Amino acid sequence: MKSTIFLLLLSSVLLVCTLQAENPKADYEKLAKELEVRELSTLMFANYNDANLRKIDVYLEKHPKSPEREKVLYLRAYSIWSLHRYEEAPPAYAALLKEFPKSKFSRIARIREAAAYLFSGQAEQALPRLQALQKDFPDRPEMYARELAYALSRSGNQDAALAFMNYVETKMLFSKKDRLLPRIKHHFDMVRMIGKPVRDFNVKNHRSGKEINPGTLKGKVVLMDFWATWCRPCLAEIPHVKGTHKIFSHEGFEIFSVSLDDNRAKLDRMIADKKMDWLHHYDGKKWKNELAVKFGVHSVPANLLIDQNGIVQGVNLRGKAIRKLVSKLLDPQ
Repeated sequence: MKSTIFLLLLSSVLLVCTLQAENPKADYEKLAKELEVRELSTLMFANYNDANLRKIDVYLEKHPKSPEREKVLYLRAYSIWSLHRYEEAPPAYAALLKEFPKSKFSRIARIREAAAYLFSGQAEQALPRLQALQKDFPDRPEMYARELAYALSRSGNQDAALAFMNYVETKMLFSKKDRLLPRIKHHFDMVRMIGKPVRDFNVKNHRSGKEINPGTLKGKVVLMDFWATWCRPCLAEIPHVKGTHKIFSHEGFEIFSVSLDDNRAKLDRMIADKKMDWLHHYDGKKWKNELAVKFGVHSVPANLLIDQNGIVQGVNLRGKAIRKLVSKLLDPQ
């Protein structure tokens, strides 16, 4: 009798433990707490780092049929995107969309999947995805207009990009969405620089005091990079920029960084610490920086890639997209 009672108690304990171990809701609540997840209607935010990404992967492996799986797949893609791992982000968003095609996160997932392709130098992959969004949401160009303009331009369709941007601006004005235009238009204005001579300027090198202007830069492929020490996405781009500089600096590639800081000492420390051994401009005026105003820069990171003849060939490139175009311009064969 005692042995029977013991076995029953043991079975009950094991059952409880098993149910707890296989409780996806409880595990999700624990995960959400550890990641400090904040949920809005169609968005989620969380603390992202490698350790938290591993926790997400553990949850997904443990609970392949969890009702919370949609949220966790989104958190995984969001974390990879936020860590600026743009080559890894498209498959992560695609996994969410494949498993949950009607996900409440589908629009943001589709946009970021395409944007990640853009940032990783794969405009040809981004373009059809953005055109599909345009087809599905013809009255919501503010969702995808910036990305589609970039994708058209980087796919060699600059004329189509110009026509699309003109169409979007007109449509949004007539649709009384003009209040949304400014944040889109400054991207459009950057794209419109492509194929034209870089605007004239004349400033001093922050470290040497020598003049920097289109004439002194002619004959080189130049990345004119607007950034700031307080800009996290800018800092995430530094390894990519340094890597491209290391490979091509002896072949005629130059970087010209324009700082939107107002703290010279902090800027100098970062230039030294990060070994950013190239041209720099600083005037301490932040958003009223002379070159930021001239080139209509309203957000950072922002950049222009200028060829040996002073013609703008690309704008707002990131990651491997920079290296890809630099290589092409230095060796057009």
